[in-house]
Amino acid sequence: MDALRATAVSEARLFGFPEAADFAGRVEEISRTVEFLQIVAAQAVERTRREAQTARQSSPAPGWRTGWTGPAAAAAEPATASDPEVPASAPAASPADVAAVVDDGYRNAAEFLRARLRIGIGEARRRLAVASAVLPQTGIAGQEIPARHGVLAAALSSAAVPSRSATVISLALDQVRHLADTDTAQQMEQALTSTAVQSDPDFVSRMAKRWVDAIDQDGPEPSEEELRHRQGAFIRTPRRGLHHLEIFATAEQFEALATVMNTAANPRLRHDTDGSPDPDPGSNTGGTGGFSEHDAAARPSLDRRSRAQKLLDGLVGACGAALSTGELPAAGGLRPQVMVTIDYRELLERVEHQTTAANPRLSTGASTFQGPILPSVIRKIACDADIIPVLLGGDSRILDIGRTTRVFPPHIRKAITARDQGCAFPDCDIPASWCEAHHITYWSHGGTTGTDNGVLLCSHHHHVIHKEHWTITTDSGAAWFKPPPHIDPRQTPRRNHYFRPTRT
Repeated sequence: MDALRATAVSEARLFGFPEAADFAGRVEEISRTVEFLQIVAAQAVERTRREAQTARQSSPAPGWRTGWTGPAAAAAEPATASDPEVPASAPAASPADVAAVVDDGYRNAAEFLRARLRIGIGEARRRLAVASAVLPQTGIAGQEIPARHGVLAAALSSAAVPSRSATVISLALDQVRHLADTDTAQQMEQALTSTAVQSDPDFVSRMAKRWVDAIDQDGPEPSEEELRHRQGAFIRTPRRGLHHLEIFATAEQFEALATVMNTAANPRLRHDTDGSPDPDPGSNTGGTGGFSEHDAAARPSLDRRSRAQKLLDGLVGACGAALSTGELPAAGGLRPQVMVTIDYRELLERVEHQTTAANPRLSTGASTFQGPILPSVIRKIACDADIIPVLLGGDSRILDIGRTTRVFPPHIRKAITARDQGCAFPDCDIPASWCEAHHITYWSHGGTTGTDNGVLLCSHHHHVIHKEHWTITTDSGAAWFKPPPHIDPRQTPRRNHYFRPTRT
């Protein structure tokens, strides 16, 4: 390592991009190994410090030392193992000497690590917390206690997961420790660990939050009476010429409001209504990376409105459209056109048997804008909505119109949206309403326009796919993305778990 550090700067100047990417990947693997050793070392310091303190309490107290001790007496004192000048083969220090070393003025192991390693107190505490979760512990009787999170421990010890991701996962598991049953906690640990192997700590943090929200949705569900008492739209005092409205809405009311407001906030806003275009490199003639000149000309000009202004315009526009029809009933309005998905087995169980799941806090229900949603809320929406049954999984093919058209029509896009729920590219969290339908096998290359050959991609990742460094395959209806060699030399296929946090 010393030789590598001495020559790395000069040698790195000679790298091409593939060599530099490979070098960065190998250095990161070494770093993850070192991070695991840091955790082991932190636990060793804490354990030996605790044992030395115990030995000090059981041994006779050493004499009180004053500043009048002579140099000869000080020189006669034996050197301790903590002295850097003591060789490794020196005799072991006595328990009294070890106890004297531990009496160094630091209140705990974290403060000692902070001073000895010159790291922040937060980092020291983080290492100790991870060590307590992923390393075996010693019981009161001296027996070995296995690690609390075995799956995470195995991934961390093999340098497959960075310690930061391990911290995120461990904290998330601790949050739901008293809420989730054993099977749910194990499923959560396996899913998050699998995500950490493929993704960065930031994305792992977002996935962990979705898991926690799905298991603990703000504690017990409030009663209908409480919701009716607290909900409402309140007209406040105007401020500087602007009317002030404050809305407290239930989950289903918010989903309907968010649906209409985001029609104006969508950055891919278009004037047509026949579904989003598929930029097919085989069908353009302008050489613009898959987008035709007509598409470029049809794009709206730069929109300088803030997101809050767009949301308001979307809400006001929806109200104006409703008023222009002249068909608004005297009470109520049009049925909400929102998309909510739930596992069909859970839906059948709750509809046919009116029973709750084994763990009522964990549900497969999800809405477009607010993510996890309670099955009871889904039932409310279903009572006043048009239900389109879509079978996900198995060998059934729900929709396919072959090669009769290149553009995905609305009904097929709805089916793809119900399946993907957002951009399918790994680690992307862009919602479905901002995405485009993409032909996995280009239409110009013989691909069909159907759900089996369609996938949702945001604008950025749509351009990435059309550069043809990444390849897409499907397995059991799910899209898998194989990265180029300079990102992953093994080219292990990946998929996006963000919109399906309860599935691995």
